[in-house]
Amino acid sequence: MSFIFTGLDSAAEAAVITGDPERVEYLVKAAGSVTNMWRLPRGYVCAEVVENDVPVLMCSHGIGGPSAAIVVEELSRCGISRIVRVGTCGSMQPAVRSGDLVISTGCIRDEGTSHQYLPAEFPAVPDFSVLAALIAAAEEEGIPAHVGMTHCKDAYYAEKPEGFPLADTWQSRWAAYRAAGVLATEMEAATLFAVASVRRIRAGAVFVPVDDVRTPDRMLGALQGAARVALHAVRSLG
Repeated sequence: MSFIFTGLDSAAEAAVITGDPERVEYLVKAAGSVTNMWRLPRGYVCAEVVENDVPVLMCSHGIGGPSAAIVVEELSRCGISRIVRVGTCGSMQPAVRSGDLVISTGCIRDEGTSHQYLPAEFPAVPDFSVLAALIAAAEEEGIPAHVGMTHCKDAYYAEKPEGFPLADTWQSRWAAYRAAGVLATEMEAATLFAVASVRRIRAGAVFVPVDDVRTPDRMLGALQGAARVALHAVRSLG
């Protein structure tokens, strides 16, 4: 079995992960001094940032559960014990708007990868200490944060299922999730929480809603705010 993160040499014990590899270089601007950057096989990008002598890795994980699981597994082998995912999400509640943050207290496991790690009845939840640290960091940064249940899926375009053979099924499920107060939907947090549970990693996730974002700069600015929150959280737990 090949090891994607071969050659990554860092003393970091914490990581912030995000989907898009091009996003890593932008997010590290919110993070401190960059000491190393690696461009890894299959398009993964990883950078080491240091602030107050505390190193943290910032890595891309690609799209979806299978890709995210590979990154979490290999970071675990590299000695990482704390991980926060920073990513985008689709809002499921009118009050959840761009510029806000969504901090997940647990995921609906509506995807496949987590089910190859854990039985269906096992919940996908963040580590409580990471969750509390994310909430505290958002308050300190002054960024509005919605804290609650989120949804995780494999089919990106199922958010707008018109024309799908299962359109009626998806529309009914979306309506039920919204009625139950689910805040947002994305594609990797259930896998992160499942793999973290199995590998004994402390993990959490914070998202930026992008439904009403009109410009890439606004989205990236919001993601930088989320990255500061994530970095604050993982460093506070060192």
